[in-house]
Amino acid sequence: MQIRSLTLLLVTAIFIGCAPSKKEMSVEVSNPSSIDRENEMVEIDWKSVQQKLSLSAGQTIIVTDNHGVQLPYQLVTNGTGTEETLIFPVSLQAGQTASFLIATGEPEAFTPLVYGRLVPERKDDFTWENNRSAFRVYGPALKATGEISNGMDFWAKKTESLIIDKWYKDDLAGVASYHEDHGEGLDCYKVGRTLGLGMTAPVDNDTLCLGDNFVTAEILDNGPLRITFKLTYDPYNAGGKTVSETRVISLDAYTLFNKVTNIFEVDADPLTVATGIVMEKGKPEITYGDKSGIIAYETPTDGVNGTIYTAAIHPEGFKEIKVADGHYLGLNNYRPGSSYSYYTGGGWSKAGFDSFEDWIRFVKKEKEKIDQPLIILTN
Repeated sequence: MQIRSLTLLLVTAIFIGCAPSKKEMSVEVSNPSSIDRENEMVEIDWKSVQQKLSLSAGQTIIVTDNHGVQLPYQLVTNGTGTEETLIFPVSLQAGQTASFLIATGEPEAFTPLVYGRLVPERKDDFTWENNRSAFRVYGPALKATGEISNGMDFWAKKTESLIIDKWYKDDLAGVASYHEDHGEGLDCYKVGRTLGLGMTAPVDNDTLCLGDNFVTAEILDNGPLRITFKLTYDPYNAGGKTVSETRVISLDAYTLFNKVTNIFEVDADPLTVATGIVMEKGKPEITYGDKSGIIAYETPTDGVNGTIYTAAIHPEGFKEIKVADGHYLGLNNYRPGSSYSYYTGGGWSKAGFDSFEDWIRFVKKEKEKIDQPLIILTN
C-alpha cells in the first residue's frame, strides 16, 4: 500500500509539473503624490506584454487586482491599426503601492464607459462623452448654414450613463430638448464664434485667430475606456500668415478633462498661441490663474441650471495669463509643426461642485496628478 501510494504521489507530481501553466506577469503601481488617485488609467507598452506572456495571435488576457477581481481594459491603437498600449484603471491612496496581474485568459464583458461619433443628423456635430461629461465640436454641415465655430461645447451630466444618442434622438424628435434638464443634465454652455471650453488658437496683437468648423473627423480609438479622435481644419489667416491646424482629442473614463494636442503648420517662428475659455460679456469676471499651468473660469450662475466651472491645465505652465478678446487666456510661445498638449474640462454645480473654490481645489489636484504620474514597474 505504501509503495502504491508513493507511486501515485510521484505520478501526480509529474502530471502537475508537466501541465501547461498559466502565463502571467505582475505590474506594480505606485502613487507618488500626496493625494488619492481614483480610477486613473495605467498605460503599458503592449509589445512588452505580448513578449512577456508569449501571446499567440488572437489570444486574450485578463487584468486582475490583488483580490483577484477582473478590471476592464483597452488595447489602444492611436489610429495605427496596431495595438500599441494596454490601459486599465487603478485606485490608490496617497503614497500607496499595489500589485496587479496580467495573465492569459478569457476577460469578462465590461460596459463601455466612453463613446463618440459624428452626428450627421445634427449638421455634422462630432460629440463624445465618458461616464462623467460630454462635449462636442461643430462640423461642415453647420458651417454651410452660416454658423461658424471651432470652439468646444460642454454638456453637463449628472448621470454615469452614456447619453449622446438618447439626447440627440429625443431632441430631433421633439420629445425632449437637450437644452433642458430632464434629470440627466443638459447643454446650457454658450460657445458661438469663440474657443468655447479650452481650445487653442494663434494670437496676433491680442486678437485670437480662429479657424472655421472642422473639415474631417477621424476616430482613432473608441472605448471602452478611452476615446481618441483627430480633427482637421481648412487653412486660415493668422497675422497675415496661413495656418493649417489639426487637433487630436482624447478622453478617458472617469475623468473630467480631455487631453488635447494641437499642431499648427505655419511659415512663422516663433508663434504665440493661447488656450482660451470664453467669458460671458457684461458679467463679473470670476477667474483663477496660475502660471504653473492653470486657468479657470466660473460661468455666470443660471437660476435654473446652476453654474458651470471650467479650466485648462498646461503641464509646462503658461508664459502669460490675461483677459483678452472675450476670453480668459493662457499664452505660450510655440514652434510651428510641434505638438502642443494640454488638458481641458468642466464641472457643474449640480454634479458635485458646491463653489468655485471647490472647483479650484479639484483642478489643483488634477494638476498634481499630471505633474506626478503613477509609477509603473513590470516583471
